[in-house]
Amino acid sequence: MKMLFVVALMVVSYSFAAEKKPVIEIDEDVLTSETQVSFKGTGDDHMAFVWWIPNEFWEKVLSSDPSIKETEKNAMLNAMSGISLLAVVQANISELGAFEFFSKEEIEKDMKLVYIGADGKKQNVSVVTKIDPTLEILLGVFKPILAAAMGNMGNSMHFYVLNDKVKSTNRLLNPYEKGKIDIQLTKKKNLFLNTTIEFPLNSLYVPRICPNGKEAHISWSYCPWTGKRLPE
Repeated sequence: MKMLFVVALMVVSYSFAAEKKPVIEIDEDVLTSETQVSFKGTGDDHMAFVWWIPNEFWEKVLSSDPSIKETEKNAMLNAMSGISLLAVVQANISELGAFEFFSKEEIEKDMKLVYIGADGKKQNVSVVTKIDPTLEILLGVFKPILAAAMGNMGNSMHFYVLNDKVKSTNRLLNPYEKGKIDIQLTKKKNLFLNTTIEFPLNSLYVPRICPNGKEAHISWSYCPWTGKRLPE
């Protein structure tokens, strides 16, 4: 009887452990909301917004489109391997509410991206300047779609290709692992703007359930309602 109880306890613990969602089950809207951030403290005279777009976004979009052949999907994902995208829109706002949007070159000149791992180690994230021709074609298709998703603001959004590799086999910006991207932009008056996107992304995991039945965020180690430690 005691052995059966231990086995049952192990099964329950396993069912609550952190588990990655199958791509098809990822909620695209939730994933997008986790990777889009505005900059605080910009005031009424300035606005800035960024959207980090990981490969998981493309995997979800492509998996949901039955009109695309499997070979085509694989070719697209292979072209996106080793990179991720950062979409940025930034503008000064006049007293009458007119937007003066920054050019892609103005933003990139002062933009600083730093990845900070779970161990606190920092590493600069670089913008790729020489893009593979296949990727260039894909971006030509994707950019209008992404811009359209942002409404009027999307027309002034600029896209940057980020180097997402530290070694041939390692991924730098891994949304499944603890870490964060610090993003710094500069207003024209040399005032710095800072924001952060933190990992892991909750939308990529099957929710763990607290003893009270409520879902636990993937970043939590303890259930905030009961104080009980959550399975890793």
